[in-house]
Amino acid sequence: MKELESDAPMIEAKKNRTAILSVSERGARLGQRIKSLVAPHADCYEKENRPSGGEALYFDSLKHHIGQIFKDYDQVLCIMALGIVVRMIAPYIEHKSKDPAIVVMDEAGHHVISLLSGHLGGANEWTQSISLAIDADPVITTATDVNGLPAPDVLARHEHLLVDDFHTLVDVNSAVVAGESVNYYIDETLVDANRLRDAVALHIGTHGTVQVVDVFTLPKTDGVRRVVITDKGIPEYTEQLILRPRTYTMGIGCRRDTPKELILDAITQSLQAHKLSPKSIVTAASVIVKQDEVGLLEAVNELGWAIHFYTQEEIAPVIEEQDLKESTFVKGTIGVGNVCETTALLAAKSRTLIQHKTIYPKTTVAIAQVTSK
Repeated sequence: MKELESDAPMIEAKKNRTAILSVSERGARLGQRIKSLVAPHADCYEKENRPSGGEALYFDSLKHHIGQIFKDYDQVLCIMALGIVVRMIAPYIEHKSKDPAIVVMDEAGHHVISLLSGHLGGANEWTQSISLAIDADPVITTATDVNGLPAPDVLARHEHLLVDDFHTLVDVNSAVVAGESVNYYIDETLVDANRLRDAVALHIGTHGTVQVVDVFTLPKTDGVRRVVITDKGIPEYTEQLILRPRTYTMGIGCRRDTPKELILDAITQSLQAHKLSPKSIVTAASVIVKQDEVGLLEAVNELGWAIHFYTQEEIAPVIEEQDLKESTFVKGTIGVGNVCETTALLAAKSRTLIQHKTIYPKTTVAIAQVTSK
């Protein structure tokens, strides 16, 4: 038995990304059953005086822990009254792009309700899976789902695409529900453009068309709503929803105490040279000795990017394998003579550079192509 302490964080790091919460013994037993059927790696949270007898984390008052659970898990199943759940999670709801999937069901297992993050979080699909497993009634209220219509944010979840603008997403979904055809356009330069075309065609069925195109030749929308899948920086229109695949990484090297402005300028010039959108980056990367470089950290933070730092021991084999040029000065300073190309490749888990080492004032930048599915 593991008991939760009310005044301390429950979990130091995300070990499992699915949680099943219950407040009654009957609900706890149902939670264990659902875990065995559809969520084998889930953490079950049970009230300490109403346990199932199975492996679980115990609490005396769930309200002391719900905020941390909301933060630490991607999917949360609450086996209790809907009103309890609504009141508990209300202070923690931020946005559909951030909130976990919240599903609610009664302790008798009659109804499974998709409450929050139905599309991007996957709550609707999880509701269906649980309902099928225990022969319950799924309760899904999302307009596109109840009408059997293809929503672009469901496609985005399946294909790991980022929604560029959520206001446009709402407009496009409204158009779909209203019976309008929404056409999809896929950037022909994407490595997996043909696979995406087939996936989109399967998703939308007869509710639109899909084409692989040069996205820079697309005409103005003229009021017709459409979806474009691209990693390029293209003109934005009110009726055009852009879905962003994560296609590249950026390796960055810089001199000690390089100001943020110079690093941002180098990044911007590199992206413009390849017409890339900053929203399609997987991560920035650099060498471990730069993990406290203030200008670098400020630059990636301003862009909203993650950054990963690699050790010299990780970098050295890539230099040898790829026969990359090394800077004598950099090698003498940090032990390896190539930072931007090697870290970009390591982060991308590929050996394809979109941009080789390019020198800017006090900064070097390389861009690597992420391996496609």
